[in-house]
Amino acid sequence: MTFKLTNGERVRAAHKGDYVEYVDGSQAHILTGAGESNSNIALVGSLLSNGDEIINTPQGSVILIAREGVQLAEDFLPLIQN
Repeated sequence: MTFKLTNGERVRAAHKGDYVEYVDGSQAHILTGAGESNSNIALVGSLLSNGDEIINTPQGSVILIAREGVQLAEDFLPLIQN
């Protein structure tokens, strides 16, 4: 899945299993995502192998909506025990 950012740049969506790279060159593995039914796409709230959490995104065109009374899939941003 790709997104077109407001500056016109096209970027690929990150998924559970991908790596994020920090400015200092270090990397962390994405551990959680939106679940198999949503292609395990990484979300704001996805947890990383170094204990960090994704807190923002450069794209603003796609959202997932949780409805009151409708259970989310078990694998949607599951809790990770340290």
